[in-house]
Amino acid sequence: MAVALGALALGVGAREARAQSFADEASMVEAEPGSYRSPQQFAFELRFGPFRPDVDSEFNGLRQPYQDFFGSGSRLLTQIEFDYEFFHAFGTAAIGVGIGYFQITGTSPVADGTGLPSGDSSTFKVVPMSLSAVYRFDYFLGAKKFPLVPYGKAGLDYSYWQITNGNGDIATDGMGGRGRGGTDGWHVAAGAALVLDMFDPEAARDFDADLGVNHTALVFEFNHADVSGLFLSNRLHVGDTTWSLGLLVQF
Repeated sequence: MAVALGALALGVGAREARAQSFADEASMVEAEPGSYRSPQQFAFELRFGPFRPDVDSEFNGLRQPYQDFFGSGSRLLTQIEFDYEFFHAFGTAAIGVGIGYFQITGTSPVADGTGLPSGDSSTFKVVPMSLSAVYRFDYFLGAKKFPLVPYGKAGLDYSYWQITNGNGDIATDGMGGRGRGGTDGWHVAAGAALVLDMFDPEAARDFDADLGVNHTALVFEFNHADVSGLFLSNRLHVGDTTWSLGLLVQF
């Protein structure tokens, strides 16, 4: 009798466990696509776009040293940004820090201060850094599953720059000047993110459950950076008005 009661108890327990397992699986399948449970606090962006520092704007058309030595075209600027998202209501507000890298090689000027070209090459590097206030209007992403999220940014910039000669040393002008420094500035940006979760909700849900990634998106951004010294004069101008494409990950 005791053995029979024990077997019955085990059978009931097994049926309850299987029923609970089936219920859990059903709840996962029936969960609304695009609904996430892990907290969202951070964002990471990787962007690429054309860049041409507006060095020549300092000379008001009287000279064009950048164009003379590096040409008139743009080169690739690579940027990354890390955001801390502190507000989620009718949109997402964040504070972001960013850094980028730009490099171009051209003709080196002679070191006598005349600005004439020499037979050596010269490399110009810019490392732009930024502090931004970010707002993403993602209300309809959560409420209506609408995948397009407009956003805006504004903040302060500091760009380190350097110019090296054909030997890889910091260039000099023969009068004590050195081709290295930094310039302060500001920026504003507007863009749109195309959230990819909606194209494969099940994979997005698994991505969130396994790695804590809430959203992935393609981004297009239009940026104006006035990096000309803020209230200081006689600073190398290294800003630009340009666009970029990239990837956004929120987690």
